Amino acid sequence: MNIVFVAPSIKTGGGNRVFIELANCLSEDNNVRIVYPYNSDEKHTFAVKPNVKFVKIGKLAVSKVFKIVNMVRCVCYLNRLDATHKLIISDPIFCLLIPFFSKKQNIYRFIQADDYRIYDDGLLLGKGFLYKLYKWLAKKSYHQHINYIFNSLFVYKNYCYDAQRVDVPFALVHPAIDHEVFNKSKQEANLSTGVSICLIGRKHPWKGLNTFINVFKNLSREERSRIQKVVVMSHDDMSSFDMQGIEFLKPSCDSEIAQTYQSSEIFISTSWWEGFGLPPLEAMACGCAVICSDSGGVNEFARPNENCLMFSPKNESELKSLLMRLIDNENLRKTLSLQGVETAKKFTWKASAEQFLKIIS
Repeated sequence: MNIVFVAPSIKTGGGNRVFIELANCLSEDNNVRIVYPYNSDEKHTFAVKPNVKFVKIGKLAVSKVFKIVNMVRCVCYLNRLDATHKLIISDPIFCLLIPFFSKKQNIYRFIQADDYRIYDDGLLLGKGFLYKLYKWLAKKSYHQHINYIFNSLFVYKNYCYDAQRVDVPFALVHPAIDHEVFNKSKQEANLSTGVSICLIGRKHPWKGLNTFINVFKNLSREERSRIQKVVVMSHDDMSSFDMQGIEFLKPSCDSEIAQTYQSSEIFISTSWWEGFGLPPLEAMACGCAVICSDSGGVNEFARPNENCLMFSPKNESELKSLLMRLIDNENLRKTLSLQGVETAKKFTWKASAEQFLKIIS
């Protein structure tokens, strides 16, 4: 089968991870390529199998106009492919161009986030004309008569509500874990100097990093003495955040992320919402006791008081209470860690690729 994943770029991100991991699995028996406009020179940090082909369209864009030109060139390239090719599109901006595709019966829109609200924090589009235009176009794009795939029930329900559609079937493909990289091989921690905490940070406000930072900077000296270190991992420029007392790590590969999970007792996820929320599941696989916000998609795997502790998004007092409870209770950390590892074992890229193939075949 000819499978084409259409990405907005190849920089590190959750949506690109899903595409690349699926491509890795599918490339063993299928012709798989990842097509993207050359709108950024940032590179991803994922491992890619040699059978996966990358197709870069256009020249490096130096302005928004040239980015649009490259995206149009992508559409032209894809329209030249014959009817045997299955096109998989996820990026919400790219999905606005679906009306210009010629073979809509071969298009699968893989919705991995709350696309209608993804720019509501105002960081990228502000709150003016571009933002309002996007919201209008996004809602119109929901009415395209193409095939749809979803990564969680949360995303599917939001889509049906925003699109006011009841005719779209629930085709589900979960993100998963590379268990060769993300696994429990913890070193014995020296808890006499406190516990280690890690987070995945992004500059986007809806990722909620300031919720944790506000909790951390308002801890008393005695409360902080129970924490050995805090590490925030990110590929973003985090200079706008108050990171005093917090270590920053820009990981060069997945192994470095996994090693940080493995050397930490606690992982915290603070998002306002997530389509799925892969980092908490990765942290579970590595044996962390997880605290996560009730961000929607995490409910595909997160079970409060069984394999994690959960707080309301943006609620700093709830997060502080859970954090201190977990720091002070080693038995609870061990219980959540063991249950988290067992939960993560249920999510494999092989199973997700098989489900994906059933949907598009």
